[in-house]
Amino acid sequence: MSSQEVQSSYSGGKKALVIAAGVLALAGGVLACQETRAPAESGAKPPVVLEPTVVPVEPFVLNLADPEGDRYFRLTLQLVLDQRAVAERAAGGLAQAKLRDRIFALLSKKRVAQVTTVEGKELLRTELRETTGPLFATPPFHDAEHDPAPAHVLDVLFTEFLVQ
Repeated sequence: MSSQEVQSSYSGGKKALVIAAGVLALAGGVLACQETRAPAESGAKPPVVLEPTVVPVEPFVLNLADPEGDRYFRLTLQLVLDQRAVAERAAGGLAQAKLRDRIFALLSKKRVAQVTTVEGKELLRTELRETTGPLFATPPFHDAEHDPAPAHVLDVLFTEFLVQ
C-alpha cells in the first residue's frame, strides 16, 4: 500500500468512528430524556428521599409483668425514621397515640430479667422496631398521595431506661 492509501483508509476509519460515537451519544440522550419523562407521564411517584429524622415518644412508666408486681419500668425512647414528613406526622395526635399503644402493649408483657441485661435491651430494641414498623405503612403515618413509600424504622434510641 502506498502512503496515500494508508492515509485515506485511516481518515475514513476515523470519520466512521466519529459518526458512530455521535450516533451513540444521540441515542443515549434520547433514551435518557424518555426515562426522565416517563414517571411524570405515567403518574409514578417521585423517588424516596431518605432523610433520617427522630420521632420523640412520650415517656412510659409502668409495672413490669413480674409475679411480685412491685417493680416498675420507666422508659423514654426515640424512633429514627427514614422520612422526615412521616416522622413529623408521627410526633403528635392520633399517630402518637397509636404508636404509644403499640409500644405499651409490648412493654407491659416484660419481666425485670428480660430488660435488665445488655442482651435483653438489644432484644427489646429489635422487638420495638418490629412492632412499630408496620404502623408506618398505614394512615395516619403513611399518606399515599404524598409519600412515595412507607417509612421504615432505622433505629430505636433509649434516652432513659430505669427499672426499680
